[in-house]
Amino acid sequence: MPMPASGDGAAGIGRREFIRYSVAGAAAAGLAPLGSAGVAAAAEGSQVRAPRGVTVGDGLVVAGAELALPPGFTYETFGAFGSPMQDGFATPPIHDGMGVFADGDDYRIVRNHELGDSNDIERGSVVGRPGSAYDRKGPGCTTTMIVNQNGKLLESWVSANGMDSNCSGAETPWGTWLTCEETTIGKKSDRRKNHGYVFEVDAFADKSQTLKPIKGMGRFVHEAAGVDPDTGVVYLTEDNNPDCFYRYVSDVPGEPSMGGTLQALKIAGQPGYNTVVGQTVGEVLPVVWVEIDDPNPPEAEDDARSILRQARMKGAARFLSGEGCTMVGNSVVFDSSDGGDAELGQIWKYTPTDKIGSLKERGELELLYESDDQMVLDGPDNLCTSPGGQIVIAEDGTEDDSYMRALLDDGSIINLAQNLVPMRLSIIDASGKLYDPYVPNDDFKVNDGVGFSEFAGPRFSPDGKWLFVNIQVPGITCAITGNWASIGL
Repeated sequence: MPMPASGDGAAGIGRREFIRYSVAGAAAAGLAPLGSAGVAAAAEGSQVRAPRGVTVGDGLVVAGAELALPPGFTYETFGAFGSPMQDGFATPPIHDGMGVFADGDDYRIVRNHELGDSNDIERGSVVGRPGSAYDRKGPGCTTTMIVNQNGKLLESWVSANGMDSNCSGAETPWGTWLTCEETTIGKKSDRRKNHGYVFEVDAFADKSQTLKPIKGMGRFVHEAAGVDPDTGVVYLTEDNNPDCFYRYVSDVPGEPSMGGTLQALKIAGQPGYNTVVGQTVGEVLPVVWVEIDDPNPPEAEDDARSILRQARMKGAARFLSGEGCTMVGNSVVFDSSDGGDAELGQIWKYTPTDKIGSLKERGELELLYESDDQMVLDGPDNLCTSPGGQIVIAEDGTEDDSYMRALLDDGSIINLAQNLVPMRLSIIDASGKLYDPYVPNDDFKVNDGVGFSEFAGPRFSPDGKWLFVNIQVPGITCAITGNWASIGL
């Protein structure tokens, strides 16, 4: 693994920080994944088994050292934490949300790296070239990868940097990736600029970009986004407990940086509606939208709920742990990972019905699914839409196991993939991030046992052939392929 040099050229994290990354990445020695070699061995008929004591989920078989998949499905791995990139930097850790775009015969993937305030790693330096950074004290970044039709990585580089806690985001119909910061840290801490924003990354730029925040989309604890392909309206989830669900109506559709209006979802006639408990699957609730008067409040660093307070004062609905977001036609499906009577998660769908795309839009909110069984669905997080319009769900529940599931039209949940990469819990905290022994209030200790990190960033290729997804820790990108229709997707 090449060591980035210091200075403004192939700089990045300093030697001391880089060593701490490397130690964390290697700390699972003896438990580490086999990578592409493991997949190749499986393809050639060599025996590959799940780790000792691990039960493979219903409908799945061991497909390689990293994944259990439906029978007949295969996968590739690439872009692992620490692997060299073409710009001279090592691939950063904590792989999260991704956007996938067609690029001739290849695919372009923009991948978030959730480094920063919202996990255990508080870096004092930027990843990538400091000269392109939004904030030279912000460790969050995106990397762009070019992958061919066979699921092989051709190139990768740091495409945007100087952000913080880049969690998930959304592809746009105009060829960009909206990357969301899951923190409101700022100048009062050790950052040079304020954070808590959404940034727009040009997926087709071939070098690192200097970005400006889209402040109209709000300064809050962002999680994910979805973009209506017809109206350009951007839907936004919040993960700060409690939360609201938002949308951003651009003044110029397709040009969110030109300005717009941030709104929050309200149940018509029921101000302050609580979606968290007492809900019925299939019930339809009428929706209106209330405007956020100040989307960039000066007190956001000290009060990350300052926008939520504005929304709730106007009667916005309450959600709990807003996470994934995906478009299904012109409806948006999003989840609440801790919502529901059993606190195991809910899947919601909003559909616009009147004055569509305007500030006066009305619509309908429907609860598609609420989990009451941890073994079926536990903490839905990132979402994407399958070629057949079904909902793929990356779980973020316990570290005892880690699944990607799918919600089918008939309301059933199926297993889609299982993470077989065991990591010591000293490397993973409750949010699936890297463990930092210098942070005093971490949940886990050095001698804790073994767990499995969450899946993150599932996205299908535009042609529907590949499902790309990350194993967040130690940081591996997987490309899964098979007969999706055969399993209802």
